[in-house]
Amino acid sequence: MKIFTTMLILIFGMLLVPGATVEELISELRQGDKVARREAARSLAQLGPKAKPAVPALVKALDDDQEQVFFWAATALANLGPDAQEAAPELIKRLRRSNRRYRDQVRLRVVTALTRIGPAAVPQLIDALDDESESIRSGAARVLGNIGPDAREAAPRLSAQLADEEGYIGETAGAALGKIGPAAHPQILEALGSEEETVRAAAAVAIGWMDRPGEPAQHLAKRLEAEPSSRVMANGLEALNRAGLPGGQLLPLLLPALDHDSDRVRHEAINALLNLRPDSREAVPHLIQRLGDGDPAKRGQAIDLLGRIGPDAGGAVPRLIAHLGQAAREEQAACRQAMVEMGPAAVPGILASAESLPLAKLDDAWQTRCLGDIGPQAAPALVAALEAQQAGAPAYLALLGLKNIRAKSAVARRAVVPFLEHEQEAFRGAALAALVASSAKPASLMPRLQAAMRDDNALVRQAAMDALASLGPSARGATSALVESLGDDDAAIRLSAVRAIGKLGSDDAALAKRLAGMLDGAGTELRLAVVKSLGGFRKLPGGAVTGLVGVLGAEHAATQSAAFDALAKLGPEAKPALPALSQAVSHADADVRASALNALAKVEPDDRKLLSALRPALGDSSAKVRHTAIRELGELGSDARPAGPELFARLDTSEDRQVALEALRRVRVRDVDLYISALGNEEPLVRLFACQALRRAGEAARKALPEIRKLTRDSYDFVRREARRAMEALE
Repeated sequence: MKIFTTMLILIFGMLLVPGATVEELISELRQGDKVARREAARSLAQLGPKAKPAVPALVKALDDDQEQVFFWAATALANLGPDAQEAAPELIKRLRRSNRRYRDQVRLRVVTALTRIGPAAVPQLIDALDDESESIRSGAARVLGNIGPDAREAAPRLSAQLADEEGYIGETAGAALGKIGPAAHPQILEALGSEEETVRAAAAVAIGWMDRPGEPAQHLAKRLEAEPSSRVMANGLEALNRAGLPGGQLLPLLLPALDHDSDRVRHEAINALLNLRPDSREAVPHLIQRLGDGDPAKRGQAIDLLGRIGPDAGGAVPRLIAHLGQAAREEQAACRQAMVEMGPAAVPGILASAESLPLAKLDDAWQTRCLGDIGPQAAPALVAALEAQQAGAPAYLALLGLKNIRAKSAVARRAVVPFLEHEQEAFRGAALAALVASSAKPASLMPRLQAAMRDDNALVRQAAMDALASLGPSARGATSALVESLGDDDAAIRLSAVRAIGKLGSDDAALAKRLAGMLDGAGTELRLAVVKSLGGFRKLPGGAVTGLVGVLGAEHAATQSAAFDALAKLGPEAKPALPALSQAVSHADADVRASALNALAKVEPDDRKLLSALRPALGDSSAKVRHTAIRELGELGSDARPAGPELFARLDTSEDRQVALEALRRVRVRDVDLYISALGNEEPLVRLFACQALRRAGEAARKALPEIRKLTRDSYDFVRREARRAMEALE
């Protein structure tokens, strides 16, 4: 509703141009106060051609010390177009570098106004090309380029500017010649043959601004075959790329340029090569050949380019895979990333690479990770592989790929179903996981999953439980089957059952007690699984709490952290764990310290004791621990005020600053001196926060006025505004 109202106001304001006459507006523009001058300039800008009598006054307003008056005056002249011709000389003078605050905007407005005046300003712009000010020379060249073919008479003088000592002016003149078009071709062709590097470099720029690659582009391409200057070479490659020179002509220039000594030439060659799609596939054989180069930099460049070319480089996949076997770790990662960037085009090659691998090695193989990174777009190729063959490692890899990308697809499900009855248990387990991952309503698969839990093979039963775990609370219907699996003869099955039960979000006290009973004599892996599983229960009985407290003495950091996370969910009910929690906040492992602090904050009923435990943690070497302590102090609110100095000290560390600010907003420390100290913080949001707090502090904050006054000159506008508001409130 607010947006709608705002739009109505804007439209209504545009329709209701003030009814003052042009003469009255001219008078206001010359003699009114700053508001009147601004509104007069704005109204004249909206009048368009009717404002022609105001041109002299608008020209004078270009020097107004109010930015908005200048901007509206320049806009008014631009809206007059050719009718503002008499303003051209004064506008050209203002192409000189401005001392105004928004100097780039000033130049843009002046250039726009001169461009709108158009051909009528060309004679004065041509004269300006010889001005002593480099800013005026470059601005004039830019405007002539904007005017385009109608500025054809400027071509000879622009050509002379190609040799300007200031290289950027020559290149601006070159761009202008390119925009003028065929009328400037003679000058461009002559400049391309110049013995001066600066002239050739500027002439090369012209080619990039042409509508189409014509004779000058062909001439430049021929010239670059033996061009000694890296500057000309780089400008030329960039220009030919922009001009759209056909790939067949450009590619022979780009391939050698990939090995050029100049970084910029190589950069422009790479950009142009990538811009050739689909012609860039012609470079693929050359890049494949470079994979065998002895120079690591060349190999790395080739791998990177093959990836960036994308699907058009799919033919390079077998060679990239072969290179994986002999490359160093960094290059191996680059090869895998290149195949990921190729997307579906890389999938057939990746699947084929698994042909001779044992199935057991594929679960965590690079091929499986690659397919997962390619994501859902790999699904059609994986489905096609399953439909084409019913056995072998590639099919197994395709199932793993569908499991990892989790693409919800009926087509994928149909391709997976036949493998649920496969003679090999590994296929049945992978198919089960892929089926769940590709189903939009996995809960509908519960009967199939429960049946799989009774499979003769342990791998299949384990896959079924892992699939149930992925369903979370929606798998509660399988609780009985999971509980039954807790007595399975296979230890891996029992472990999977424990993990799956923890995902159900259960509140079954008897089940929680049974799990807690498994902690006695459990090995490290099972104990960790049980603790994590208990942490997934919505409510725990006292016996389970006792079991969790009992494992806190285990010298295993992950188990301790998981136990603390579970106890934190219980809140005050976990009070028996307080001694262990208090001791663990000094543990050698940072994750344990952080988990213990988090649990202590939820379990400790005495805020004073909690405050005493949290304050020392603000100086911890681990950011995770410090942030836990800071957040918990924020939860204490005003009760955490004694920790104010330590919280303010965290504002000096960039890593802690944001979380400390959030906590301080909740704690509302009342120490004015602390806020004054924050006024000098390097982070503008901290300075803003301090100003806001001091503004609200009233009389007690008057001593902060000298420091607040300094912030009225802050480099950030929002800080300056808040500083002024604070001063107004305190003075």
